[in-house]
Amino acid sequence: MASVLEEKDAIRELLARYCFHFDLGAFDDWIDLFTPDAVFDVGPRGRFAGQVGLRHFLKDVPLAEGRPLVKHCVMNSIVTVDGANATAESYVVVINAGPPLGLTLVGRYDDRLVKTPHGWRFRTRRTHFDLSHGR
Repeated sequence: MASVLEEKDAIRELLARYCFHFDLGAFDDWIDLFTPDAVFDVGPRGRFAGQVGLRHFLKDVPLAEGRPLVKHCVMNSIVTVDGANATAESYVVVINAGPPLGLTLVGRYDDRLVKTPHGWRFRTRRTHFDLSHGR
C-alpha cells in the first residue's frame, strides 16, 4: 500500500502529464487521464462530459503541426488524499504562441480525483479564469 506522500507524488505527476500530453498534441493520452464519466468544466468555454465530450472540446483547439499553440504551467498544488479519492487545487498559467507571445489565462484548477487500476485519474476538472486575455 502506497503512503500518502507517494499518492500525492503520483497525483502531482498526473497534473504534469495533463500539461505535457495536451501541449504536445498527445490527445489520446490526455483523454486517458480522465475517468470514462469525467466532467471537464472550462467555465465560459463550456462543460464537457465523458470521452465523447472531451473529444468535442478538442475540435475547437487551434493546432500547428498537430500541436496546440499553448503551453500550460501548473504550480502551487495543494493535494488532499482520502483513500481512493483526492482533491487538488492548483494555479495554472497558459501561455499562447501568439503573435505576440503572451498569457492567455491565469487561473486555478479545482480537481476531484479517483484512484483506478491504471492510477490516479480526473473525475472532475474545473477551470477558474481569474485573469484572461481581454479581461
